[in-house]
Amino acid sequence: MKAAFRRLLARLFERQARRLIQRHQLKVVAVAGSVGKTSTRAAIAEVLRAKYRVQNIPNPGYNSELGLPLSVFEMSVPRLLANPFAWAWRLLRTELMVSGRYPNQVLVLELGTEEPGEIARYLRYLRPDVGVLTAVTPEHMQNFPGGLDQVAAEEFTLAHGSKVMVVNADAVDSRYRHKYLKDHARVLTYSLRDQKHLPETPHIIGHMRSALLAAALVARELKVPEAKINHALERIKPVAGRMNPLEGANGSRLIDDTYNSSPDAVVAALATLAKLPADGRRIAVLGSMNELGPQSPEYHRQAGAAAAGVDLLVTIGADANRYLGPAALEAGLDPSRWKPADSPFAAGDFLRLMLAPGDLVLIKGSQNGVFAEEATKKLLANLADASKLVRQSPQWLRTKTKQFPDAK
Repeated sequence: MKAAFRRLLARLFERQARRLIQRHQLKVVAVAGSVGKTSTRAAIAEVLRAKYRVQNIPNPGYNSELGLPLSVFEMSVPRLLANPFAWAWRLLRTELMVSGRYPNQVLVLELGTEEPGEIARYLRYLRPDVGVLTAVTPEHMQNFPGGLDQVAAEEFTLAHGSKVMVVNADAVDSRYRHKYLKDHARVLTYSLRDQKHLPETPHIIGHMRSALLAAALVARELKVPEAKINHALERIKPVAGRMNPLEGANGSRLIDDTYNSSPDAVVAALATLAKLPADGRRIAVLGSMNELGPQSPEYHRQAGAAAAGVDLLVTIGADANRYLGPAALEAGLDPSRWKPADSPFAAGDFLRLMLAPGDLVLIKGSQNGVFAEEATKKLLANLADASKLVRQSPQWLRTKTKQFPDAK
């Protein structure tokens, strides 16, 4: 019954979203991909604001079947799903926006998918002017028994309804681009090989440069003047939990990448860690990667092999401790440089005592059972910076207390 009620609500708000887009002739940019969606969506929105009034998504996680149409109206899902008054009020507000004044000209939406068919459902009411595909890499593999080919088929569904497709050539294999885009009317690609075209932005590290390239490409497609694009790019900062640089305790520096984790994203983050200047040690705190299905052990072993070059490795969670850490040792990491931890709190307590000036620390992991942002919190130089971390709402903190009741 609960699932049926949720589907009914989704259809109602999808209809309202379709009406809003049509009546107010809104431009739609839709961002899909295995990784990098939120950073790319935020960068695109920021650059497009140089010319347009762009809708402000209330929460970067609102990319679900019900959350996405609500985000079009800058609303969130009520805390109590079964509250009829909350839903009636939301429906009334959507009708007022559809039939009355709506302040925005452009919607920049993030299309998340955890199983085959989800993006097709979004396209029931969305016809993007520009579709952006950030990556095709392993994600939610327990729901994609056909492997990466099935992931690609799902992500490229976006091309069916998009007038223009913008694709990350670095993270989407050419065989998929050829298969799904060979007959598409307009396809644009971006690559880090083109980053010389970006203005100097020293606070941007790692994959954020890919987000900036996508933003610049979309902005040019929507006729934003070049000078305004460059000025907007210089203002962009990393999104919370996505390779966000923070000041660490004892003169260390942190790279907080704790929003989520996947095999390719871990390898890329470790590559960034290796390239960044550091006067001290390069340290990686890596949590388990969730929802990888039967191949989870192998994916964790691959990540472990990539982590063998760090000066100190701390792992969090069952799979990271069982597979990732040992794989790092097999690849050459000295056993004295690996510390497994049962919780992010234990990982943070252990590492804080060891931090020294010049140390550079990457923290990355998935959500449930890991919550690596709590390790980051333990390592901050200024506790006020906890506001820059992901999942710090009272509801999320209660969830973490339940999962780690012995944590301090």
